[in-house]
Amino acid sequence: MHASRYNIAVENGSETLLFNTATGAFTALDEAAAQIYQTLEENGIDWHDNAKAQPLVERLAADGFLTDASPEEELAALQTRFEAARHDLSALTLVLVPTYACNYRCPYCYEQGIPAIKGTMQEDVMDAILRFMADRYAQHPFRSLSVQWYGGDPSLALPQVERLSERKIAFCDQRDVAYDALILTNGTLIDDAAAAMLARCRVSTALLTIDGFEETHNKRRMPADPSVNSFERVITAARLFIEHGIQVNAIMNVDRTNWPEYHALRDELHCTLGIDLSCGRLSDCGHFYGTRDFCKPEFVLLKPEEFAQLEYEEFASRGFDEQTILAKLAAPPVFCGGQSDNYYVIDCVGDVYACDGYVGNKEHVVFNLLEEPCPAPDKLQAISHDPFADPQCRECALLPICLGNCDWERRTDQMQCHPLKTTLPDYLRDLRFCCAE
Repeated sequence: MHASRYNIAVENGSETLLFNTATGAFTALDEAAAQIYQTLEENGIDWHDNAKAQPLVERLAADGFLTDASPEEELAALQTRFEAARHDLSALTLVLVPTYACNYRCPYCYEQGIPAIKGTMQEDVMDAILRFMADRYAQHPFRSLSVQWYGGDPSLALPQVERLSERKIAFCDQRDVAYDALILTNGTLIDDAAAAMLARCRVSTALLTIDGFEETHNKRRMPADPSVNSFERVITAARLFIEHGIQVNAIMNVDRTNWPEYHALRDELHCTLGIDLSCGRLSDCGHFYGTRDFCKPEFVLLKPEEFAQLEYEEFASRGFDEQTILAKLAAPPVFCGGQSDNYYVIDCVGDVYACDGYVGNKEHVVFNLLEEPCPAPDKLQAISHDPFADPQCRECALLPICLGNCDWERRTDQMQCHPLKTTLPDYLRDLRFCCAE
């Protein structure tokens, strides 16, 4: 019996905190127990003949910190779990891009570097999507269909959104398949009629970007028409969505210059509209930081480890309990939808991708619906990062939580490792505080 390869030890005063990233087990060891554990981890001990060690070893074994499985067997077990989740075909997710057009000119938009694909989704592509759904259902009947309307901005193709939604909903209702949809939009074209239509189309959630209070937001979320006040429009859209029963989630893309506004804006949106505002690190995924309008002093990008610390501080400032922290540290079945076989990003010309970050980049097209209506479902090797084929990931104790992190960020930005690589000790010390109460 030996220490699990997924144990992480953190010093906490006179204690040593142990956390297993694969099982979520957590414990605190006093100095004497920590010494026994360290000896076992480094050299191994025959605890059968050691009365002092036996109770501790039995407890650690029961919690999974000690195991009879070899490191290779532990890795294989994790990979088996990952493969099972990746190949689960009980749910189908379609990220649909009805148009690449956008009525904004945000300085940091990574899609600026992608050659524009003109127009909106036509009937032949919509027909192909329905055929593709029917083929997937015939091969592996899925129990739920999740749709994400993406772009560009899908509000510039609302007739297509409505028409295709009606057809997909009818398909699902006839087969007792649960249907749900989300829309990502800047909100500028959302009026009462549009919000009502989206509600009829079973859009349950709208994701909006609010990058600061009015002055700051308007410098970052810039409409092509300079007379448009984008902050006013996005707040109006949020109100209309809420009035029609659509939940609004908002995100703020933060760097050093707008971060000081985050907490006050979060509190105001929560109090006035009941909206939760999350934050994401503003990145140079388009590779043109420092040019045009995307440069200092308006933008000063955070390093990944800096943002990870701010993210932790934000988490701590909201208040937490044991269950909240454990949920934050839970090992997911897959890191993102792009690692799953039943996740497809389909654009307005029928090109299919495994990740929405690559839409419009022809190098990452997996197939085209108009040419190959029934492709093999396995996409991982072709486009997404396989952490079990990466020597660095294979050896990392954070692998069960990270699973390779975001493939798109690994390729386009500095974010090679999961944020918890930096801040896990902070969360574990907070977890110990909760457990001690």
